[in-house]
Amino acid sequence: MKKAIFILGCGVMQIPALRLAKDNGWMVCAADGDFNAPGRQYCDEFHHVDLKDARGLIAAAETIRNGRGPDGVFTAGTDFSLSAALVAEALNLPGHGAEAARRATDKVLMRETFRAADIPSPSFVEITGDISLQQQLDSVPGPWVVKPVDSMGARGVIKIDNPTDLAAAIDTACSFSRSGRALVETFMEGPEFSLDALVTQGRLIRCGLADRIIVYPPCFIEIGHTIPSKADIDTADTLWKIFEDGVHALGLTHGAAKGDVKLTPQGVMIGEIAARLSGGYMSGWTYPAASGIEPTLSAMRLALGMETGDLVPSLNLICAERALVGIDGTVHRFDGRDDAMKSKGVKEVFLRCRPGDAITFPRNNVEKAANVIAVGTTHAEASERAMEALRRLRLVLNPADAVTGTYLDSFADFPPDVFAPENYFDGIWQEHPPLPSRGCPQNCPWILI
Repeated sequence: MKKAIFILGCGVMQIPALRLAKDNGWMVCAADGDFNAPGRQYCDEFHHVDLKDARGLIAAAETIRNGRGPDGVFTAGTDFSLSAALVAEALNLPGHGAEAARRATDKVLMRETFRAADIPSPSFVEITGDISLQQQLDSVPGPWVVKPVDSMGARGVIKIDNPTDLAAAIDTACSFSRSGRALVETFMEGPEFSLDALVTQGRLIRCGLADRIIVYPPCFIEIGHTIPSKADIDTADTLWKIFEDGVHALGLTHGAAKGDVKLTPQGVMIGEIAARLSGGYMSGWTYPAASGIEPTLSAMRLALGMETGDLVPSLNLICAERALVGIDGTVHRFDGRDDAMKSKGVKEVFLRCRPGDAITFPRNNVEKAANVIAVGTTHAEASERAMEALRRLRLVLNPADAVTGTYLDSFADFPPDVFAPENYFDGIWQEHPPLPSRGCPQNCPWILI
């Protein structure tokens, strides 16, 4: 009998897993809260269940194959690695233990675990209503980062320099938390890296180290990443060692692990570790395009109780993912995808909004307008190829939407003026003479109004 895998999530980030499972001849069963999820077309069985409903997912899993259940459960690029672990535990399937997955989901438990194990991470406090905010922050020096305890994609995450702004930021973070809780931690200066790995039999298998491009403070918007990292061998080894120490401290023993790690003036520090592979196109697109390795396939094999299979690189390329940001308004048209796909080295172009959609300048990593992925033989070549694809896109906004005019007429610090020359970075914007206001969209050639 062929293997059956239960994949949590049928969105764009899960499509590589769904395709690979299908290509390997497995029975593909999946669940998603979106009845019309784009990955549903790859499923042999689809279960319309919200991914935070662990009991509903367990009940659905028990019906697979006429009650025989799946051979494994898997997720990637979702908030719901704990749900996957609870399903695996209930059905006695391979995977991380539920308590370990809980520690890798709840950022307070994660930070407490790191502190107890002497894993370098920032000072922190979970905000409660029992004592004053000032008292709670006595041991957490600023500037601060406020974040939800249990969310991903930088939703509700903001840097705060002035203590008077903390209360509002905490309220916002709580609104993005499934449990209504917020964490305040000391801001970590320095470049940030993404790491993907597999864990089996006490061994961590490295599956990609990428440089992240984080911009637009006080939010933390990832405008792209490049893999492999430019970090030198010694720095990379230190990043991996601290990450591995964190993985073991959390108790992650069988499956995938993903880390956000920073290189600060005080040394390497852990931002977060999750009990899954990364979203943001890294595990499903950029690492395979650079190396020829499919970590998603190996992670699913572990979930099915199999060996990881071949993890030997067949390619030696650089892969760059870059994002296009929009501004406040309503999409009228989004042109240029076919032309962008013809650009040299381009592997994929993702348009993340459609005509009629309301869009905004991104406050988090799920609000960007498009992403492109391109390969090259050098970091500069891969980045420029991704930039060239971006330059071929045209996001056309409806001029009748008043919110666009409000954005153009605003001079607030945030959202920033995407048309201003000082906001050019990494070659995304073409060179133009300085212009005085947001009302000059020729500075941002892919946005038309």
